[in-house]
Amino acid sequence: MLQIKLKIKLMEKSNNTQYLIYIDILSIFKIAKDIQWLTIRQDSLYRILYLSSVLYAFRHDKSKNPFSIYRFIVDTTGPYDANISKAITFLIKDEYIERAGGEDIYKLGNNSASNVFDFHLEEERIDWIKQIIYILGIYGENKIYEFIFRDPQYQTTIKSNTQQGLNTETDNETTKTLVLFKEAFEESLGDSIQDISSQTYLELYFEYIFSKILKRED
Repeated sequence: MLQIKLKIKLMEKSNNTQYLIYIDILSIFKIAKDIQWLTIRQDSLYRILYLSSVLYAFRHDKSKNPFSIYRFIVDTTGPYDANISKAITFLIKDEYIERAGGEDIYKLGNNSASNVFDFHLEEERIDWIKQIIYILGIYGENKIYEFIFRDPQYQTTIKSNTQQGLNTETDNETTKTLVLFKEAFEESLGDSIQDISSQTYLELYFEYIFSKILKRED
């Protein structure tokens, strides 16, 4: 196990961005396993990290987005980042994850023992990924899939018919749309907004957004 830790530490020193991508992906698998989501499709990894990025910009508009390391482009199946694809290839090669029942379906591998995740990393980063995965667990991936493909930023990029990347900063079209509903949503919560956790806020907000955006209500 020391050899595994040493290998990841060396990656951290040589390429911090790629190291973070490895840890983000492994964290997704571990958090998902905790809620009995034992296998994950490759497309789901892209979508989870895209949502982590664009929703962070919405909830923490005054803070630097720790997920700005990703450079998503539009793909036929959803958001795509070549560095995530490279990271998946590496993690398979070194048996941190392995194929499970299909070419693009994966699960934790032999080298993914619990202490692989003991590295010091911003707690906020891991906690945010956990919140996104829990949202997936509540509403189901198909619902999130629909949200992404109706995502204003995603649609704007598709219609532009260019190779430009997806904007995940605070001025992106998705964040602007979500902000439009924020005031009315928070008014509906009343004083209770002071007492709810960040995760509960997201759960309730997604319920509100799904009813407004996906049903195309005013």
